[in-house]
Amino acid sequence: MKAVVQDRYGSADTLRLDDVEVPTPDDTSVLVRVRSASVNGLDWRLMSGRPWMGRLLGFGLTRPKRRIRGVDVAGEVVSVRSPNSRFQVGDAVFGLGSGSFAEYVAADEAELTKKPDGVSFDDAATLGIAAFTALQAVRDRGRVRDGQSVAITGAASGVGTFAVQLAKSRGARVTAISRAENHEKLRSAGADAVLESRGADFTRGPERFDVILDISGLNGVGRLVRTLRPGGVLVVVGGRGGFGRFIQAALRRRLLRQPVGSLLAKPRSDDMAELGNLVAQGHLKPVIERVYPLADVPAAMAHAAEHNARGKLVVHVA
Repeated sequence: MKAVVQDRYGSADTLRLDDVEVPTPDDTSVLVRVRSASVNGLDWRLMSGRPWMGRLLGFGLTRPKRRIRGVDVAGEVVSVRSPNSRFQVGDAVFGLGSGSFAEYVAADEAELTKKPDGVSFDDAATLGIAAFTALQAVRDRGRVRDGQSVAITGAASGVGTFAVQLAKSRGARVTAISRAENHEKLRSAGADAVLESRGADFTRGPERFDVILDISGLNGVGRLVRTLRPGGVLVVVGGRGGFGRFIQAALRRRLLRQPVGSLLAKPRSDDMAELGNLVAQGHLKPVIERVYPLADVPAAMAHAAEHNARGKLVVHVA
């Protein structure tokens, strides 16, 4: 099969399209014919080998342990080994499958769910890491509810565009912080207000928020905390600053008793099923900037690594 492989850490130039063996699923996985995949921050971090802690956590110390990039996947089940599987050959599914920038991937059953009728494979492929991260940030960590004022930094990112819609669907007034060229797209996604992220610091403005979802990592944690209303909460979701920002959030929460939480999202098939149903019902619409063919994955990864993507970048495989 064709797959995008990598034999050493580095930039998108280290990626190439090659012929490799079709993977063999074990008793807990199924073989999926990939129709679409999508690009996440995790993909280009694994590509670059940064931060170094990722290498120590099992991604490969001197070179990538898994040669094929890609995690989000949507496609059709073509082989099932376990007689107790939740899936049958021919089922349309989506979720996570390590090595999804390929024609086939062996995906863990626990990280897949059935694709609802009426949801395209391209849309379904976006409902992995970015979408369930946004859902867990809005619902579980931020506990966003009707009438609250919510600010979202990095709002034009994959996670951000989902978070804007999910917070709005829960009755919040949403302020999206992003570059000016993204403001129209964010208003279309449901943002009530948009603020410039370049050359301006929204934390110095007069408005205060019940919940701040910090996806960009461009504002100091201390300044974000001071921008909260009494009883408000800051959720550090990701962005620049890496693990250091999560550590800073934990120290502020434990030592200074500040209302700061962090999120390391966990893949749950129930959450992905919920997201799929929201798309099918028209309550959630993936924001897709561009669709790339499999051979152009290096270009997609280079674009994502520049932090310039608006919404999701989709890889159309078949």
